[in-house]
Amino acid sequence: MIKKLLATLVVGMFVGAVNAQTAPTAPTQASAPTITTAATTRFAAGVTASLNASTTNIIYLEQTGNAPTISINQDGNSNRIGSDGAGTINSVILNGNTQVVTIDQTGNNNIINTMKITGNAANVYLLQSGNGNTADVSCGLTTSCSPTGNPSGNAAALDWRFSGNSNAISYTGNGPALQSAVYVTGNGNVFNLQQTSTAGQQMLINLTGSDNNTVNALQSSASMSSLVLAQNGTGGTTFNISQTGTFSNTANISATAAGGSFNIIQRSR
Repeated sequence: MIKKLLATLVVGMFVGAVNAQTAPTAPTQASAPTITTAATTRFAAGVTASLNASTTNIIYLEQTGNAPTISINQDGNSNRIGSDGAGTINSVILNGNTQVVTIDQTGNNNIINTMKITGNAANVYLLQSGNGNTADVSCGLTTSCSPTGNPSGNAAALDWRFSGNSNAISYTGNGPALQSAVYVTGNGNVFNLQQTSTAGQQMLINLTGSDNNTVNALQSSASMSSLVLAQNGTGGTTFNISQTGTFSNTANISATAAGGSFNIIQRSR
């Protein structure tokens, strides 16, 4: 009887060993991608600002790389692209060459604050439709928007379009062969436009059916500066235009309005 019990135990242990299954190994924890401290800080600040803001749509963007195509469309009131209203968070930074950026904002109180274009050969198109729109844009600033990589040889082609009342834009460009254009339909607009260039530059301002506008345009270049300005409206508009450089400057102005003032300074030495 004892032998039978031992035999039964031995067979049971053997069968149990044959049918035993190996416990599965736990998966290895994946490593999180490395994020720079500066980018993390900007992103966190942007999230905080968006959560606390009374606004419809907010976009924070930092693009690094060559030849991207970026299209942004916001429809609603108080749309925002960029930093908070105080301009303390620089959240839209476009690095890289040959960028094509299209921004379309529809609604009232749209804001772009602040967008910095630091790459070469940028093509930027901005359309704001509505009232109380504001845009703060810079191309180059401390570094030049140079024409590297642009087959046409132009450093930047910047196109600003506004439809509505009480619009405001602040634009600063720094680089050779800059081209910028502003098209406006509406009243009570204020535009501060400044270009600094080491080569020839062009600026176009077209105000259609627009009254009581203020246009401050400053061009400084080591070569020729060209300004074409057309104003059509019934109310007074104030134009403050300054062109300086070592070559001849050209300002072609056509205005139809009652009242208003023109202050034009040209220096070439």
